[in-house]
Amino acid sequence: MNSSILRCCLCCAAIGFVASALAITPAEVQRKLQAREKITFVDLRSRAAFQTGHIPNAINIPAFLVPQKELPPLGLVVAYDAGLGTETAAAAAVTLSAKPGITALPLEGGFVAWENAQSASSTRAAGLSAEEFPIITYDHLTMAQSNNVVLVDLRKPRAAASAATGAQAAAQPLTDLAAEFPRAKITRSPFAGSAPTRTLAGSASAPPLLVLIDNGDGAAQQMARTLKANGIKRFAILAGGEEMIARKGQPGLERTGSSTIVRQPHPSGTTNSTR
Repeated sequence: MNSSILRCCLCCAAIGFVASALAITPAEVQRKLQAREKITFVDLRSRAAFQTGHIPNAINIPAFLVPQKELPPLGLVVAYDAGLGTETAAAAAVTLSAKPGITALPLEGGFVAWENAQSASSTRAAGLSAEEFPIITYDHLTMAQSNNVVLVDLRKPRAAASAATGAQAAAQPLTDLAAEFPRAKITRSPFAGSAPTRTLAGSASAPPLLVLIDNGDGAAQQMARTLKANGIKRFAILAGGEEMIARKGQPGLERTGSSTIVRQPHPSGTTNSTR
């Protein structure tokens, strides 16, 4: 590799590390605000997500617009994404800090961590809205897995039907989550006595990202409602659940007579069938 290219790669890696290392927690932001420090919040999510709820006085600049956006000197900027492990805020903070008069830090845990902080406030659109849950894809989870990602295993053993008789055969084994996602923590319940969500309660750090995994039977949605009722908002449902893990995120093919059905992950965590 050319030495100049190598130096450039190392420099980029170092910048990325610094942005990640300098992430600021919601609690630290609150202390700065209480000390009357001036902070400009930049919301990196879509316009629709911003309108649903955001940090008060934040300006909405979707992440893909950050590189070409001209901004005045803003001083200290706290950039935040949805908090689903994409590292969008870390990359945007580097880009923002390269602009004159701006020092940007990514918000650890994103918007959901901000909402989880008891002392934090946010704007929410008034009125009723359709029930929606954040979704994470298999590919996204593979990239996002870390010590601060907790897989909540809600799967039940799958029964296989005999092709000849339709009778239930021996249960098919479930995918080994520890082998599939070696850097993530795993729990059967986020409310277990020593579960990661319990051990981090009251911590200054952002709460872990809970990824709910089921068999596509609605267990993830039910757990999501329970988490929301308990004030836990940093979670996402794995689209397609166990089926997508078994297929490593790839769409599957099924033969039914002379037809072929392509099964794609559905945002609800189930699957869609298209002929």
